[in-house]
Amino acid sequence: MGIPAKKLVSVIEGVVALVLVACEFGCGGPPTPSSSSATVVPVGHIPGYDIGVDYHAFGADFNSTAFITIYNQPGVRQTVQAQLQGVADRGATFIHTTIWFVTEPGTTNFGQTWRATFPMSDQEAANLRAYAQDVAAVQGTDGGRLRLDIALAWLGAAWYGYGSPSTGLGATMMSASEFTSRVQTTTDKVLAAVSDITRPDGVRLVDTIYFDLEVQIGNKPNEDWFLATHYPRFVSAVSATGIHPAVYFITGGYQPYVYDENWTDPDYPILNGHGSMLTVYRSLRFMVDHGLPLPSRIDFSCYMISTGATYDQLLQRILDDADATLPSLGARRSYGVAETYYLLDPNKRLPYGQAFATQAALEEAQKRQLPATIPATVDEAAPDPVAQVSEFHCAGVAELVDARDLKSYLIIPISSVTYCR
Repeated sequence: MGIPAKKLVSVIEGVVALVLVACEFGCGGPPTPSSSSATVVPVGHIPGYDIGVDYHAFGADFNSTAFITIYNQPGVRQTVQAQLQGVADRGATFIHTTIWFVTEPGTTNFGQTWRATFPMSDQEAANLRAYAQDVAAVQGTDGGRLRLDIALAWLGAAWYGYGSPSTGLGATMMSASEFTSRVQTTTDKVLAAVSDITRPDGVRLVDTIYFDLEVQIGNKPNEDWFLATHYPRFVSAVSATGIHPAVYFITGGYQPYVYDENWTDPDYPILNGHGSMLTVYRSLRFMVDHGLPLPSRIDFSCYMISTGATYDQLLQRILDDADATLPSLGARRSYGVAETYYLLDPNKRLPYGQAFATQAALEEAQKRQLPATIPATVDEAAPDPVAQVSEFHCAGVAELVDARDLKSYLIIPISSVTYCR
């Protein structure tokens, strides 16, 4: 689960463009008048490209600017509306918003607005609907419109990894039956809030709802129970509305691990020498073995840490590992990068982002990538500084792309006066 950094990519008049974007709405506040201008540098064309922004807070202080729980405050809504307009004006085609369900009803959220209630409250559902309507209403200066993806995250009272189904779950140790009831209530409220919203051009606003993030069967306690118990109903309910149900996974990205040809898996020989797919394969294998439907595209977090290889070489190896293992389970050779590092050093950030663009040009298997996001807990082994916490922060350039069949390009948020660092 990541906290996003800003960066978009766009196809302008049929040409994939590198967009130099002013950072005003990435520096913790709404766009200023100068944010209407952008320098466009054509870099080629890859058809079918989508690029979006991972967006759930309007400022650098994630604790106080995550907006779903406070969207009923007029000033918050106006700020978000302005930022959405800025995103659309710069060519984004979708928004990815995560909602963290954390707080027991009637208890404090400790002043941290990212903590939604478990189950979702009526006010939060109304806020989500208003936000979705605002996303649907936006139209960029090039005529383009946005779609919305929603990710559900479960922590605190909703953290299925604490306790057990037999002894109680979550921070309040509720019974498994109560936990399941709250999951169902929450997903039903999310669907009721957004499933009927269409854009002015008649297109359904919400494309995908992720039931869980960075699925790692065997690494997260009780995740097997959580998915087996709840995912079938979620898939059925979401599919009935015409929205895509999904989860996303996480790859290994540390070079010595990725390139370990001698690594062997004790259970699945197909993984031998393909360690980057360890948790992805095992999680998908669990889904297959338990009759859970696989997502139509395999999305995953991809945090690459190089010890000498180029980022392009590292990414290609990760995608090759996916090709060598996942289709055996019936998964399509279609991948999306949901989260990745946002390196603060532009000399390293550029080749990091360019790796995805290169792979996009080489193959057509990956569909889409969100703008650079950062994990809630940054890997201490990362060799470069990464953006810590901020929804939209201006730490320089966020050139992200799509990889393989994804069509991706780079975007550089800069200020017209000075670089945001």
